[in-house]
Amino acid sequence: MSDLIATHLAHLRAAGYSPHTITAREDVLHRLHAHLPYGLAYAATEEIEGWLGQEGWSRWTRCTYAMHIRGFYRWATSGAAAVLDGDPTADMARPRTPRCVPKPVTEAELALALQLSAEPWVTCILLAAAAGLRASEIARLRREDVERDAIYIAESKGGDPDALETHPVIWEHLQDRPPGLVVTDPAGQQVTGRWLSIRARFHFDAIGMPRVHLHRFRHYFATALLEQGASLRTVQELMRHRSVTSTQGYTAVRSGQRRNAIATLPIPTSTPQSAA
Repeated sequence: MSDLIATHLAHLRAAGYSPHTITAREDVLHRLHAHLPYGLAYAATEEIEGWLGQEGWSRWTRCTYAMHIRGFYRWATSGAAAVLDGDPTADMARPRTPRCVPKPVTEAELALALQLSAEPWVTCILLAAAAGLRASEIARLRREDVERDAIYIAESKGGDPDALETHPVIWEHLQDRPPGLVVTDPAGQQVTGRWLSIRARFHFDAIGMPRVHLHRFRHYFATALLEQGASLRTVQELMRHRSVTSTQGYTAVRSGQRRNAIATLPIPTSTPQSAA
């Protein structure tokens, strides 16, 4: 079965899937294969559902794992080159997708985090809050990728290159840096997005901000843009989302915005009297 998983992963690479997606798919498939009594090739629907239904997993985790499993079996059972006879996920119940609740940091939390942090966390915070970069993108960013007018992202979430406008604060912070990675570990080595996310949690705990994590600054980026009058479509482009639905999961609508929207709603002060 390891050979079959490896073949599937090679298919994903050839199709242009991102390394993050491929690594996650590999992890899920190996874990499920080890759990099943007869492995992936002879899995029953109820066995897969039993694994997905175990306690302690969030709804997002169940949805993500189910997506990876369905993707594997679709590939393994479709086309002339099918390697399995039946798809045990065809009749499998779909986990309900949880509603995304935006959790941007406040301006006060952003200011405090910058005040209390040292490097590399100041750089991480600025790149997330003023450019909307993901942890994985921060981990790969090099000084050469940052220009006065643009930040070039060699590999975005979907595996494609991308670019966005540079906030003046980011340029001021990075312009005098030497070439090379803008964020490294204490030994000067390249890190991963996962490493950054985990270490950031320890950092924010240590400075007395346990409710803050690195991705909340990306939520701030989207929400602040919307508050300043940017259209949802513009925010989608800057967040580099393929769907506006994804962007909506990052943008919180503040109570002040709702009050202003209601206040500008045109309503007649009185209704015409009916004819006698």
